[in-house]
Amino acid sequence: MFSLAYVILPVCSDPPAEAIRASLAPFQRGTRGTLPEESLVFHDETDALREAYQARFIFSETGTGGLRIEGAEDIFHLDTQKVRTQMKRLGLQRWSVRFADEMDLDAFFDRFGKRLERHPETGAFGRWLNPLGQWDWWDLGGRFDGHIVADQHVKEGRSLAEISSGPNTGRAILANLGDVLPVEIGQARLPVVDEEVDRNIEMVTTLLRDALEERENAFPATLVLPPGSVKDSLRWLGTYPEIGPLEALTWLGLGCNASWNEIVRAAYARFEDHWAAGVAYHH
Repeated sequence: MFSLAYVILPVCSDPPAEAIRASLAPFQRGTRGTLPEESLVFHDETDALREAYQARFIFSETGTGGLRIEGAEDIFHLDTQKVRTQMKRLGLQRWSVRFADEMDLDAFFDRFGKRLERHPETGAFGRWLNPLGQWDWWDLGGRFDGHIVADQHVKEGRSLAEISSGPNTGRAILANLGDVLPVEIGQARLPVVDEEVDRNIEMVTTLLRDALEERENAFPATLVLPPGSVKDSLRWLGTYPEIGPLEALTWLGLGCNASWNEIVRAAYARFEDHWAAGVAYHH
């Protein structure tokens, strides 16, 4: 899913690209091997693993190379390739099983679990994640190119951001699909168009004026407050899955029932001498 964030930054001598990347860096999603260890916290998912362990599953080979799964919706922690290997070993096309009737939880994790690690001290099952993680990748402008400056002009072609979070597998897959699908339906490939930086930055004083006039371009889904203004856990103000964090609203002088438009206007008023960058982020 893509959303639009306005990254608020002070006017200083730092190049815009470096300032945007530094502001967004604490909010990168990731696990061990992708982020520094000090950014990660163990997220206990033992209960979710146990739900899969105790559920009644019905696995059926579809005959077209797929596997139909019935009986439980959450299969995030289940390695279906290992399930298919077991079905092949047992000579089954259809397998009805409740793993809790066949083995203990540790054996289930070893034989059919995926994505999780064991906590070295507690033995809990989970993952090491960034608790502040919000984005997988981002692009200046992106699919919201020009929105922050209320530029309604839609460019022909697929945009290529000058400033971004860097190479990403998910972004590359989407770009490849954008190249292949038009050809599959008999259309020409869309040209790649460089995005202009000045279409995706704006002074906060201008955004405040637009917000007071209730203009659509002034209200993104997310605001990222400047580094150092508050602790990082309060800098990411968003609407999903709910408006918050509440402590940040208090810092802005607002009550817990403040509307998103009120929050945006209060943030702009606090940082009126700053500038903002419109960033499309995937989460």
